[in-house]
Amino acid sequence: AGPTLPTGRPSSAMSVEVDRALALSVTLGLFVAIAVILRSRGPRIVTLACLFVGFLVATQLIMKELCGEGLKYKFPGFVTICHFMCVVIICFCYWTFWMREPWRLLPSSIGSERYLRNVVLIAVSQPISVIFNNKAMVYVGAGVVAIIGTLAPVATAVLSRVFGRALSFTSWGGVFTAFAGGVVVSWSEVTQVSVGDSDSAAVTTGLVFAFSAVLGRAAKIVLIDFLLSPEEYKNEKEAISPLHLYALQFPLATAISIVYASFTENAREAWEQLTPEIAMVIGASCFCATMLNFIGLHVLKELGASAQQIIGKLNTICIASLSVAFLGEHIPMAVAIGSGLVLLGVAIFESGNRHVEDAESEGDDSDGDSDSTSLECGLDSNAVLKEVMAVQQGIMLDHGAEPAKKKLPG
Repeated sequence: AGPTLPTGRPSSAMSVEVDRALALSVTLGLFVAIAVILRSRGPRIVTLACLFVGFLVATQLIMKELCGEGLKYKFPGFVTICHFMCVVIICFCYWTFWMREPWRLLPSSIGSERYLRNVVLIAVSQPISVIFNNKAMVYVGAGVVAIIGTLAPVATAVLSRVFGRALSFTSWGGVFTAFAGGVVVSWSEVTQVSVGDSDSAAVTTGLVFAFSAVLGRAAKIVLIDFLLSPEEYKNEKEAISPLHLYALQFPLATAISIVYASFTENAREAWEQLTPEIAMVIGASCFCATMLNFIGLHVLKELGASAQQIIGKLNTICIASLSVAFLGEHIPMAVAIGSGLVLLGVAIFESGNRHVEDAESEGDDSDGDSDSTSLECGLDSNAVLKEVMAVQQGIMLDHGAEPAKKKLPG
């Protein structure tokens, strides 16, 4: 036998540990960067943003293990139904037993017109965007779909502008910078995933599904933002609370998902392949997906549609880093460069929003100062007038004159 190392370990063990340490450092650095970028919004918003990215990464990794080559449970439709049902149950218990306002579970709580024009569209676009995204991967592969998916922040910003939400030029720069970073990250994936021998009709069909998924996702986010923060869209209607919106949205979205899953997946096979291990993984995915749904809604309300979409793109960096740390994969240089661009886009976007908010607050302060100055001037002039009258009255008394008295009628 040949010579061995004194430690008895393979020579590559040190490099593996170094790669793992670097990957974990990148993941930790990402959350530190989010905290630094959003520090002006306070610790609550920073915590929500970090939890949003964390649960997004956890949900995707669990679903990858559940439906991928790990457990090979090929029933994502029924798993999605479980995710949606958790939200429905929580909202039902909250409004029925905790708040004692079960009428908020009914569409009439916001008016039939508002329900049909907004909530129904949100409920339909949520499962449709997932379905179209999965269909697109069948025709053109995951890499191409990932590249098209980077258009989500841009599509969201454009739609939110159409609905009336204004963005500064700096914020638009952040949107397109994050888009460029997403393209770079996804391009590293498309070089490894080819379309294959598919004919032009199949490729065209896949592209249509991919773009439709992006538009559906952007429409859902903008419509939710429109209901949560109508004042940002110059709308005078009353805002809807996050839990009230979910109580109206998710029952319909769950019904649509059940119809879709019943046509595309076999319920009997899903039940037969269910093992205790798979059930535990599904339970973990339900917990992470439920936390993601509620935290993501609060992040959307606090940061807006475009910022939430941009921050959501940071999950690619975390997944790549964790894959290096625990799955033995390697991060291509393109992923590192693209991740930096996405993070830079978040910083630029937040800087633009902060400048707009500072300008608005300064305008409010100047208005308040002018009002207070006018008031002070008015008070000063009244005081001077009273002093002059007092002096005149004193002069008249010194010369033996009596002050004028008011004559009473009659």
